Amino acid sequence: MTTTPGPGDEVPSRVRDTQLPVPPGPPMDRDDVRVRGVERRLEDIVSTIQEFVALRFRARAQVGPDGDIVDAVAAGVNFLGEELEASFSEIERRVADRTVELAIATEELRRQALHDQLTGLPNRVLFWDRLSHRMSMADRRQAGFAVLFLDLDNFKAVNDSLGHAAGDQLLVAVALRIRAELRAGDTAARVGGDEFVVLLDEVATAEATLVTARRLAETLRAPYEIGTDRLIAMASIGVVVGPESFETADAMVAAADGAMYDAKRHGPGRCVAYSKDRHGQPGLPPVRDDDFVGPV
Repeated sequence: MTTTPGPGDEVPSRVRDTQLPVPPGPPMDRDDVRVRGVERRLEDIVSTIQEFVALRFRARAQVGPDGDIVDAVAAGVNFLGEELEASFSEIERRVADRTVELAIATEELRRQALHDQLTGLPNRVLFWDRLSHRMSMADRRQAGFAVLFLDLDNFKAVNDSLGHAAGDQLLVAVALRIRAELRAGDTAARVGGDEFVVLLDEVATAEATLVTARRLAETLRAPYEIGTDRLIAMASIGVVVGPESFETADAMVAAADGAMYDAKRHGPGRCVAYSKDRHGQPGLPPVRDDDFVGPV
């Protein structure tokens, strides 16, 4: 049954009871404070070690004034960081040194792979690469180019009479003279025992190329001082001017080689320019002497 409050009745409050704050617990004693402090210091040490693991060796743990075992551990961790930093710096230095040494060794291996060990001239591989590149540029360059094939005359007699050491000295001297006659864009290479090839990067005409070849032959003809001996060494030179119809570096060098053998058959120290009518197509069997026409 519901009753209506009367004039003297107390009206109940509609506001909810609020929760009284919980009174704080008893204060922590000194041991708890000390434990919390040790925990924070240990966390700092662990954080420092994690920094070391991440290769950040400059991190350091805090060393307090207490001088207890935790401070001793922190000091030890800091010392470890210093040692790790010094070791890592040394490793970085050694790696940098080894990287430089490796780069030098790699460059030297590359040089050895592309150069003749005796004379220091480019070898067959490098020469063929440069000649192939020059042939690929023929359509974009107005000037022609040429290949000279040189073979020393009677070189075997030098080895037989004076020994291979004297023969090597002669080859080195010949290489120096050839190089001295060339321009910056030209290439000279040693491709055999006493065989050299030259790429003239720019030539005006076939006649001008022959003039260059004859000048080179005269340079090589000058006496050589080999030990106590004075030698005269001449070279037979075959000349081919490009691009003509040569499709490969092999074909062009073969043409110069054929012209060189033609020069050698007509006496030492001669220069002969390649002609398809005179020497045939490179790669075909060589023609006989009586098949040649025209002046040498």
